[in-house]
Amino acid sequence: MSAEEIFEQRMRLGRLFDIYGGLLTEKQRTCLGLYFYDDLSLSEISEELGVSRQAVHDLLKRVEQILERYETTLGVLAKEEALHEEMHRVKELLAPCDRAKNDEAAGILDKLCGESR
Repeated sequence: MSAEEIFEQRMRLGRLFDIYGGLLTEKQRTCLGLYFYDDLSLSEISEELGVSRQAVHDLLKRVEQILERYETTLGVLAKEEALHEEMHRVKELLAPCDRAKNDEAAGILDKLCGESR
């Protein structure tokens, strides 16, 4: 796995943690928080929690699977990313002063807001 892929995977896990972190147990939240927000190593987290480094590694892997399962079931991150893409599309459509494109952009915004034109 390349450094870029590892970085992207870590960023995705961080976003999933931001979205679904409230559904985790206190121990899971603490461990992931120390890993992401405090940027502690597995050894440092193991000292902090009073468990082995292997236990921290296993917990992080298990939590990653749990967060991915939540996303598969609920799809909040996917919906957020789709909304972000649509908003970028609207921005591009609105940049030129073109009435047809502005009308299309307004239609997209109406759709995103759940309104009909």
